Amino acid sequence: MPEIRLRRARPRGDRGTSLVELLVSMTLFATAMALIMGAAIEVLHVTKDAEGAAASVQNTRQALAMIDRQVRSGNVLFSPADEALHVSTCQDLGALQGSCMRIFTQSNGSEKCVQWQVAPSATGGTHELRMRSWSPTWQTTGGVSDWAVVARGLREPTSTSAPFVLDVGPAGIYGERLLRVHLVAINEASGKDVSLDASISGRNTTYGYTGSECLPVPAA
Repeated sequence: MPEIRLRRARPRGDRGTSLVELLVSMTLFATAMALIMGAAIEVLHVTKDAEGAAASVQNTRQALAMIDRQVRSGNVLFSPADEALHVSTCQDLGALQGSCMRIFTQSNGSEKCVQWQVAPSATGGTHELRMRSWSPTWQTTGGVSDWAVVARGLREPTSTSAPFVLDVGPAGIYGERLLRVHLVAINEASGKDVSLDASISGRNTTYGYTGSECLPVPAA
């Protein structure tokens, strides 16, 4: 009589994982990882944009702080609209406003003439804020500095967003006045604009200074 062997049924919990179940698990895992990586990349992009904006804004804020000190110690603030008469690259953007600003100041204890300009950058595409200074007696003693770039990545000035606007009182530009500075920095990573504005009061001119100070203007 042939021998009959009975195969014991494997318990349901010991049957292992089928190929279909393995594929489903791998698909779910891959989907979860894709979502996590996407979120991580988005966070990195946001962080990079914030850092780019912070650097651009920080440089522009430092420039505004320099202008603030010079204006508050200034003897004469000249009309930004008139700077185009002295420097060909300066723009007259309307009454008492323009892309350049000249200040006769006693900042840091010595009298000097300071000129600020928002001009096209050397690399193109954006504008930069730059500054130079000279001694009131530069024609005989020299002392004209080169242009120094203080902030980069700025928007081009327009008549509706002039970087320098001089508000004057009844006494005209050599009396009470308020300088309004408007600079727009570009976050290169995101292309978004960051506007920085300041209103700076210059002290009254009570020491006999006139519009002949800081003239002639050295060639740029």
